[in-house]
Amino acid sequence: IGTNTLRSGTGQVRRVSRLQVHPAYDPRRNDNDFMLLHLDAPVRFGPRVKKIRVATRCPRAGQNCSVSGWGTTKS
Repeated sequence: IGTNTLRSGTGQVRRVSRLQVHPAYDPRRNDNDFMLLHLDAPVRFGPRVKKIRVATRCPRAGQNCSVSGWGTTKS
């Protein structure tokens, strides 16, 4: 956590202690393709590791939003 390479020596290593798959995940269509990872120890926040604010409501049409993730942006 906090680096893109294990050899840098600047990151934090955590193990995943539990996975929570979205209950409506459909692998054939990739619907609801996300999960929560529970870590074995707390993460230390700092310049390279920051919290994100979780949305408390759906955005309005035309409202700016930020998203993050991995993978393709097109099918």
